[in-house]
Amino acid sequence: MDLIVDTIQGFLPQISDTMILDVVTTILLLLGVIFFKVILVRLFTTQDRIPFEIRKRRVIHIRNIMTFLFIIGVVLIWSKELLALALTFVALAFAIVFSFKEVISSANWEIFRATTNAYTVGDYIEINEMRGVVLDHNFLSTTIQELGPGKSSNQFSGRSITIPNSTFFTAPLINETFMKDYVLHTLTIPMTVDDDWRRAEKTLLEAANEECSEYLDLAKHHFNSLSRKLNISPSAVDPRIAIEIPEPDMLNLILRFPTPFAGKWVKEQAILRKFLKEYKSKGDVS
Repeated sequence: MDLIVDTIQGFLPQISDTMILDVVTTILLLLGVIFFKVILVRLFTTQDRIPFEIRKRRVIHIRNIMTFLFIIGVVLIWSKELLALALTFVALAFAIVFSFKEVISSANWEIFRATTNAYTVGDYIEINEMRGVVLDHNFLSTTIQELGPGKSSNQFSGRSITIPNSTFFTAPLINETFMKDYVLHTLTIPMTVDDDWRRAEKTLLEAANEECSEYLDLAKHHFNSLSRKLNISPSAVDPRIAIEIPEPDMLNLILRFPTPFAGKWVKEQAILRKFLKEYKSKGDVS
């Protein structure tokens, strides 16, 4: 064996002794497997007293066993090289994943968004205090037209925001257009406990009922259909007011009313102006 290794190394000096030995061992293993396969096959095929089907079956078994033994032998002979190659591939795969983790995460979000219908173009969304209308989305980012300032405004700021899709995996996403055509919107009126809040509550509710009367039946039908589709309890749609005490001597009248989504801010302004007009005309604005 040493003579063979020295002869090969004389022609290929750049190859290490270990690799030459592995190559030679692999060749000898192959020759040995072929030799024993030929001997065993000839042994069984020459036995005429054994039915032909059984001889054929045994020949196939011998071929498969010899092939399996050869593969096991090659793996054992080249185990060090295969281990080094496997470690190289693992390190390469780790480097690729680490380098492109943001890209992979962004692509995963786009697949998740498409399958769950989280939002689409034209939806009003909010994430990480960034709020706006979705203009475009792809496998890397989502672009929105900013609304602001703050959550209470529906005015476009004139700016667009490009959000990496990976952000959506790390923060809660709010979709204001989840209910589509009609939504339940809230309007808050701050007051003090010394104000005539009972009259203000009555005036505010009357203003809301008057403004919502033209589409209230359509809104009820929409929410009933939505509750059946999503298998959830139907929402009370009629305008209603809740009272909140945010701090001592202060209270908030919180009006919740149905409105077409496209015109919710217009409807809010109409209710607010009607309330202020009626409330002030009776001298109750402090």
